Amino acid sequence: MSSMDLFRAEARSRDLPEDEVERWLDTVRPCGMLDPDRKAPEWPVVGRIGGLPPLPEGEPVPELPFLAAIDLAAIPQGLTDLPLPKDGTLLFFADTEDPWGEDDWHRLVYVPAGTPVSERAPDGEWPPEVHPASDLYLRVAPSLPNRGSDTEEFPHGMELGSVWWETSGKIQGYSAVQLGGYPWVWNWNPVTDHDHGPGDWLLLAEIGGEPLIEGDLGVAYWIIRREDLAAARFSEARAAYDMT
Repeated sequence: MSSMDLFRAEARSRDLPEDEVERWLDTVRPCGMLDPDRKAPEWPVVGRIGGLPPLPEGEPVPELPFLAAIDLAAIPQGLTDLPLPKDGTLLFFADTEDPWGEDDWHRLVYVPAGTPVSERAPDGEWPPEVHPASDLYLRVAPSLPNRGSDTEEFPHGMELGSVWWETSGKIQGYSAVQLGGYPWVWNWNPVTDHDHGPGDWLLLAEIGGEPLIEGDLGVAYWIIRREDLAAARFSEARAAYDMT
């Protein structure tokens, strides 16, 4: 995983207490960064963005733009702290032109391993845009909150979040899809700032940037309870959208 020396240097330049900085770094969570641009030969292919969705026969094709497919069998176990199934494929759909109304702007489909699939487009009169297809390459990266709160445990939590905002681009980098980790927060935290009900809610994935999302600073998030994820109950996942 990437060195956090840049984070430490930025925090030091702000005169933040070193013991608090180290305790904050103990909250780092590993995440998978999935990018269509392969920058290192060791990055494996773990899915793709765009194209037509590979759906089981009899599964209706959502009349929504298809964003990404993730092959869970290609994700090394333990790469994130998510209790992901060992195999199967996740298909993410979302129409972010109007994600503020009814809850039909998104869809998450789990296809169990070994299920026969075919790539199909929806049959509607006004089919959604088909994004250009591209493989997704995986790397592991550290994840920290980019917005924090001052608490008894972290009296400089807001400033520490600001440090990650400043340094994450060089430490974590950017990607089309993030699997696990902390969400990138623009205006509100999709995991904690909504009344989702009881349970240990986690960020499953976030997808952002052109050409998948309208406006390159928009982000679609999928969150799920830990126990639902471990049981592959992906129908229990929820989605949210935010933008600068």
